[in-house]
Amino acid sequence: MRALPNNLIVVPNSKLAQAIVTNFNLPEKRMSLLIPVSVSDDSDPEHVEHVLIDEAIRGSKHIKGLLAEPKPIVRFIPGFGDSSLDFTLICQVSEFVDQFQAHELRKRLFRRFREEGLEIPFPVRTLYVRSDSGQLL
Repeated sequence: MRALPNNLIVVPNSKLAQAIVTNFNLPEKRMSLLIPVSVSDDSDPEHVEHVLIDEAIRGSKHIKGLLAEPKPIVRFIPGFGDSSLDFTLICQVSEFVDQFQAHELRKRLFRRFREEGLEIPFPVRTLYVRSDSGQLL
């Protein structure tokens, strides 16, 4: 077997016969790519969905292996985070190795979010410190 870094892996037949092997080329090379995306809970979910789909379609013209068909979809899954709305962008790539080009799509999404005023939230924690007497400092 050949690994992604182009290394050859030799597996004895006795081990291979006992192993579960996943073939990423059959029955077809095309595969789904799931990209989790979180935005501020102040965001309009419809707008977020539109931006994600639009940028995935635009990106398919510039990113090797990213497909415009079937059309990308967005699901409001997993849903509500601690301080975010969490979506999953689902698109297709031509073959297994093309999924690693997803970093280009993520960069495009990041730039587009800035243009659209969509904020990517970061967890915020409030720390309260009390003195020995119990008063808040």
